[in-house]
Amino acid sequence: MTDTTHATHSDGTMDRLMRRPGYVFRRCAQSAGGIFERACRDLALTRGQYDVLFVIANEQSIAQDRLAQMLGLDRSTTGVLATNLERKGLIARNIKPSDRRKLTLNLTEAGKIAFETASPAAEQAREQVLATLSPEEQDQLFALLRRIIDAPATPTTE
Repeated sequence: MTDTTHATHSDGTMDRLMRRPGYVFRRCAQSAGGIFERACRDLALTRGQYDVLFVIANEQSIAQDRLAQMLGLDRSTTGVLATNLERKGLIARNIKPSDRRKLTLNLTEAGKIAFETASPAAEQAREQVLATLSPEEQDQLFALLRRIIDAPATPTTE
């Protein structure tokens, strides 16, 4: 096989890969994640941890199971994120008085400071990720992605 033939096959493979939603979504997430991680490197916060702080900061207090639901995470992953943030002193987990089986999450003062410190870097990362799109294209992108997210899952029949 010549280099030209190899390049043609590779181009065709890449074209087919770029038509696979899972591949494109993963590559976008990798790119956006890398930009976020670089922007927030000095703050020692992961994207997942920042997302947790973001939700709690905006909700004031939230049940851990509701947080998992909002972030689209399983309860186990949410529990690990919450445990790590609790160990860092950024959130407090308390037993919900009305249902002792549930935990509520709140930002500590250190958590509020960490969130306020991280927010400009997170916003800068967001702007960098979306910089190649016009404001109208950004709106369109988010509208289309929300349609995919909100679509009912239908089993395939084979």
